[in-house]
Amino acid sequence: MRTTKLQKLLSIFCNLLILYWESIALPISWEGVGMEMFTFYTENSNLFSTLACALMAAAQIGALLTGGEVPRWVKTLKYMSTCCLMLTFLTVVFVLAPIYGPGGYYVLLLTGSMLYHHFLNPVVSFFSLVLFERAPRLPRRAALYDLVPTLLYGAAALAMNLARVLEGPYPFFKIYEQPVWVSCLWAVVLLGGSFLIDRIVWRLNTGKVPART
Repeated sequence: MRTTKLQKLLSIFCNLLILYWESIALPISWEGVGMEMFTFYTENSNLFSTLACALMAAAQIGALLTGGEVPRWVKTLKYMSTCCLMLTFLTVVFVLAPIYGPGGYYVLLLTGSMLYHHFLNPVVSFFSLVLFERAPRLPRRAALYDLVPTLLYGAAALAMNLARVLEGPYPFFKIYEQPVWVSCLWAVVLLGGSFLIDRIVWRLNTGKVPART
């Protein structure tokens, strides 16, 4: 599996575009909530993506000049950050926007920093990875890698909610406002959904097709 010059150029463009968008979105988030922005999975996943995209753009430029491929660890970071962004995007679409009520999709996907953090960055990162960053091929176990940042964030947010240092910031972390079994159900759904996203993105990136039975 080799990456063509056109794919490398398009990859560089997409990653630099995400960096540009983040330069717009980050000041908006900071102006809105300040340091509190770091309590949101959305903000943290987009900051992670910023690092991964910067590394991928630089590595692709080097690969374009040498005719080689990007290092596997750079591809792994881009894969992990893309999966985190897709978890953000799908959580907004299927959980947060419906909870928000009328106008939820418009507000959470198309206004302020959320236009970039909830919609544009996840979509462009996904298509960039799947279409233009197919090499080097990642091993099957890579689908487990993305669970690490998600687990770390979830554990920290849960601990701070238990200690009443933090409330939320998402409805499923408000453990004192819901039965224990509901919190456990949310954990299963979110972690299971995260793993499913990781597997799907990995298959699309590697070109692997599930075997028919």
